Amino acid sequence: MTADGGQADPVWFSEQLAPLVAASLCRHFKRVSAGGRGHPVRTRHDHAMPEKGFWQVYAEGIPSKYNSLGLIIKPFGEFCRTCIITEEEINAMVSTDIERFAGQSGIAERRGFFLTLNYLIPACLKEAGCEIVGQEEAEGVTVSLARKIARAIHAGYLREMNRQSSSIPGANAVRVAEFDDLPGEIRESNISNALHIPSKLLAIGYRIRPVRKGYKAKALHLDDEEIETMARVEHLRWSWEKRLCGWTYGKTRDERHKRHPNLVPYGDLTDDEKQKDRELVRMVPGILRDIRFEAYPVSSGHTARLAYALKPRSSIQKLLLGTNDLSAEISLLTGNSPSIMEKLRSIDDRIRLTINEVEGSYNYARYIQDAFLPGDLDIRECFTDSFVLFEPRDIVSGDFYLFSRQEGMVTFGLADCTGHGIPAALISTIGYGILDQSVNILKIDDPSEALSNLYSGIHRFLRKDDRESGLPDDMTIVLCRFDPVSMRLYHAGAGNAIFHVTDGKISGNLSGMLSGGQLSNGNYGFKTRTLQLDTHDVLYLCSDGFADQFGGGNHRRYGWNRLRDFLLEISGHPMAEQGDMLYEELEQWRGETDEDQTDDITVIGIRV
Repeated sequence: MTADGGQADPVWFSEQLAPLVAASLCRHFKRVSAGGRGHPVRTRHDHAMPEKGFWQVYAEGIPSKYNSLGLIIKPFGEFCRTCIITEEEINAMVSTDIERFAGQSGIAERRGFFLTLNYLIPACLKEAGCEIVGQEEAEGVTVSLARKIARAIHAGYLREMNRQSSSIPGANAVRVAEFDDLPGEIRESNISNALHIPSKLLAIGYRIRPVRKGYKAKALHLDDEEIETMARVEHLRWSWEKRLCGWTYGKTRDERHKRHPNLVPYGDLTDDEKQKDRELVRMVPGILRDIRFEAYPVSSGHTARLAYALKPRSSIQKLLLGTNDLSAEISLLTGNSPSIMEKLRSIDDRIRLTINEVEGSYNYARYIQDAFLPGDLDIRECFTDSFVLFEPRDIVSGDFYLFSRQEGMVTFGLADCTGHGIPAALISTIGYGILDQSVNILKIDDPSEALSNLYSGIHRFLRKDDRESGLPDDMTIVLCRFDPVSMRLYHAGAGNAIFHVTDGKISGNLSGMLSGGQLSNGNYGFKTRTLQLDTHDVLYLCSDGFADQFGGGNHRRYGWNRLRDFLLEISGHPMAEQGDMLYEELEQWRGETDEDQTDDITVIGIRV
């Protein structure tokens, strides 16, 4: 083995690994022959056993054969990556085998025999503790990160299974186990899917890399042809994963003998099976954004919407930039006076130190807020096709959101605490803690009851008099509970907006507005309403920050009607791209005059 874990050293392989692989190949070949089913392509008399010495010689030639195709054999740790070997590469290796054994009568002409062996090699290498990866696949998503992505991938599979069952009249909803209850083999399948995101993107001409600090990634747009190409790669990955676990082709699925009818080329799959692969691929742009990665083109023949630098928005960041500009201008006015320049540097250093200390405190507060807010992958596990546009005005936010998935039901909501900056962030921390307790510990499943518990808890925590309305120190909020099986949405709240898009039309605000006496006398007046949703309907939850943003060139508010119309306009696009479109619309509205951000901004988009 090379020091860098690259190609297998021929001597090491021949002495230590080849005997194990040879024995495993012989054993698996006997099993396939006895079962009467192997790879679909077979020729007459292919399964007659060769001489004993053949297996060792054949195994010793595997490394050079793989290396010629850019495939690496290397030991694996706790997880074995699924190899991806195309049919063209398999055929090339079969031709190499036939040429190599041309002098052995009864062996060289048996193309089907070598075809079967080449499909068995990866599983035999896995038994010997080795995996096969392409040189371009050696770097990318780590196993630990892939485990997190895998949960979202499985949620996407559940969504597609429910969609397919709901499209059949009279069919019962499909009940598939949650991720934590899956058998180990299927959990590892989802992890393997995540690990091969770079491979699927490479098939359409993209690599991935982390987004630089201070930059925001834009979602990659995939057209139908790119989705189909990546779906083919995903099916190829799945097929090899099944083979690594001992599965072979069979006309009907047989769990006991590990036979599967889908171990065929992608083109031979039913459209429903192809659609499962397409849906998994469609998740990739959103997942990349969740993990703060971007896709960039391998060659100039491809284009990509690459990351762009974030503009400073907080008053602290702008003050620091303003100080820098002011210092430069004063330096020009003072000329070369040493005494004045020394005083200027001293004052400038003190200002910078003070600003940096304040900014450091804000940034640590943001770190705490990020820690308790749901992570992007946690949200995608609840809703595989979604986005969250979260733009605090002053580093920390008075807006907060909650997503919780329990027993197949999803509870989610958006709150906007009065004000912004540190005061609003403190209230948001208290509010999130009480709401999380209501939903996940007390198990209050009715949205109106959970909101009443939230408000009474906040008032008790702040020692407020029940006779006061509490409005200046409280929050506007909307809380929802979604049943993916019945497609019903139960929602309650006031002040924040819920918009529902279906059949090309958008509703008005379904949550209503906060009334003057709604929070008084301990009777909060929340009412749970029910909304029947259809597949592919879109929901938007919005705080008032976007609608209240000034701009447009003449310092006017964006407005709820304009926001509602824009959401309808973009609702047909992939959800990850919609998040970009909203951000770009916000920046365009602020305009060249760079209007200050008025309030914390949060918009959540969900396609059910």
